[in-house]
Amino acid sequence: MKDYGQEIAEFLYYTPGQLDKEGAFWPIRAGTTRAKPGYCAGPKKIESYSIHFVREGKVLLEYGDKRITLVSGDMFCLFPMRTYTYRAIDGMQEPQMSWLVIDGPGAERMLRLAGFRQETPFVVGGWTRTVQRTLDRIMNLMRKDAHPPISLPLEMQSHLYKLFAMLANEMTDAQEKESTDWLKRSMDYMDLHAAEGISVQQASEVAGVNRTYFSAVFTEKTGMTPIMYITKVRMDKAKRLLENTRTSITEIAYTLGYSSLYTFTRTFKNRFSLTPTDYRRLRNVEPVVQ
Repeated sequence: MKDYGQEIAEFLYYTPGQLDKEGAFWPIRAGTTRAKPGYCAGPKKIESYSIHFVREGKVLLEYGDKRITLVSGDMFCLFPMRTYTYRAIDGMQEPQMSWLVIDGPGAERMLRLAGFRQETPFVVGGWTRTVQRTLDRIMNLMRKDAHPPISLPLEMQSHLYKLFAMLANEMTDAQEKESTDWLKRSMDYMDLHAAEGISVQQASEVAGVNRTYFSAVFTEKTGMTPIMYITKVRMDKAKRLLENTRTSITEIAYTLGYSSLYTFTRTFKNRFSLTPTDYRRLRNVEPVVQ
């Protein structure tokens, strides 16, 4: 580490090659800093995404017309071409930070998984010594950039994904359970697997929320209970099969995960006021042997 006037720091650089750029994201720079009294960075803009991990002390982050004081364990991210200033706070312990700059088409997606948004570019908590150890491994690989082994991009990608997996796991419950995210995930799951006899419990586990909370919010947002939605998906598929194929009704019943022809027929009639046979006849589909 060297003395740069306002800080004692180490700056590391990485030159991504073709193999790096075939991935979703890659590192550009990294380093560590021990700020001195009066330390101030900015106002400035950067071209990539720079994540800062506050290991000790306090730092004041200013972005747009907002500001927030971050402490040991917190993190913040500078998004491309937006103006930020971060500084030591008079009378308080100067910050010690690690930082990592990344780029690539998947970089912002990874940052969102870790809890960072342009409108709120910080995460309270999230930095741990385990996170730091993985970041240290990334920085050690950067030190090899002058004479890189052929495996360097693969090792780098491995540690980057590990780092973001840990950051995602450290998100707060509120960030983890944004309804717009888990609701879509659960509906995608039910759309794909409704015919396989899935349960509401399985859907709530995919969403990552408690079953009672899942059912209540799902019903509020969609206007139907989860089991009603699963049934709707099954019935929509049943209509398509009845309209577009000559598959027997018995086979359709089992294809859609029903335990018997009777159960399927009853469910279909309750929903459409027609038996599957009558529905098919109404659609002028040639009858088949059951």
